[in-house]
Amino acid sequence: MWKLYKRVPLVYKLMCGMVLGVVCGILFGERMQAFEIFGTLFLNLLKMACVPLIFFNLVSGISSLDGPEVFGRIGVKSLAYYGLTTIFAAVVGVGGGLLLRPGAGLVLTESYQGEIAEVPGMLDTLVGMVPSNIFSALANTKLDQVVVFSVFAGIAVLMMEKEDKNMLFKAFNAFARLFNKMVAIVMGYAPIGVFALIGSTVGKYGAAMFGPAMKYIAAVAVCMLVHFCIYFVILFIMTGKTPLDFLKKTFALIATTCSTSSSVASVPVNMECAKNLGCSQAIYGFTIPLGSQMNKDGQAIMLTISLLFAAQAAGVTFGFSELVKAILIALLLTTGSGGIPGGGLVTIAIIIDTFSMPTEAVAIISGVFFIIDLLNTTMNCYGDLVGTYIVDYTEKKRQAKVAKAVAH
Repeated sequence: MWKLYKRVPLVYKLMCGMVLGVVCGILFGERMQAFEIFGTLFLNLLKMACVPLIFFNLVSGISSLDGPEVFGRIGVKSLAYYGLTTIFAAVVGVGGGLLLRPGAGLVLTESYQGEIAEVPGMLDTLVGMVPSNIFSALANTKLDQVVVFSVFAGIAVLMMEKEDKNMLFKAFNAFARLFNKMVAIVMGYAPIGVFALIGSTVGKYGAAMFGPAMKYIAAVAVCMLVHFCIYFVILFIMTGKTPLDFLKKTFALIATTCSTSSSVASVPVNMECAKNLGCSQAIYGFTIPLGSQMNKDGQAIMLTISLLFAAQAAGVTFGFSELVKAILIALLLTTGSGGIPGGGLVTIAIIIDTFSMPTEAVAIISGVFFIIDLLNTTMNCYGDLVGTYIVDYTEKKRQAKVAKAVAH
């Protein structure tokens, strides 16, 4: 029986874990909370490997490149992709909010009790990404600071003398393989972890899915689905890769993000999916950690729809200039949200308060935020993976063209 189980591909095991989790959550309700400990264990195991995995993969990946100019080219491509898709996401969110009108007819009665921070400035965001103490950044899982430090370390190795460079590259690469192997071991436990997390979540919150925020949830889900289609259109145009083939090889990421709602915990799985897609470690070791901090398309959709949800509930109609401003503020918040305590829900409160809309809407959203957060996390992480595949494809195509030119 065990040998038969081992032969089943991970993607099918994860599908079974997800479906069984939903079914058991509906049937047994809050009694599924007893299994939550197994889900927490899975989450902690992923987080345990996350920071060292990012550090060693990023340093070994950068140091394996032919020179700083190659790293610069990859960086420019990645940032261009992140910026473009996040703008698309914010526009999709605005369009979906206007067409679906999730806040229309809603009566606001509850008040929001949380604190509302200010919109982070771009300079403050950039300064906050540079660690003053790398050990503190590692201990507190500040991924943006870990990424910046790792990039500096990788470039430093890249610029060293050949003998020292080769020695350090071998060491960092060995540690990268070590933590990749750890993630592979953890993923063997993933079907149980996914079942426990989804089962306990559905059992705990099942009834909340059908409350007054149902239209809001539906609007966010529809916009996320539209943006998924945009990803696949871009992917097919740029690489010729079919959506079905890509989905089949990356379902492990969707299962992980839907069950954990954690971008940090999903980074190791995202890297494993990129590896399975045939992407170079030099590419995915850089683009996925960077994307986890800078590429947040799901959050851009969530913020713009949340703002329109609050405005429609208050009977306010936005003009073109307000909608453009909403898109720009959403872009700023997606970039700078790493430094905001409380994450997604706090950024929703910020954008609603910035436009002087009733923050009571945040109280309604907070009741169903666990659903929005898993959609948000899935979109954010999947966008990183699509971008990684596109950058890797274009780099390999360029290398093939150069090799052909040299041969002639």
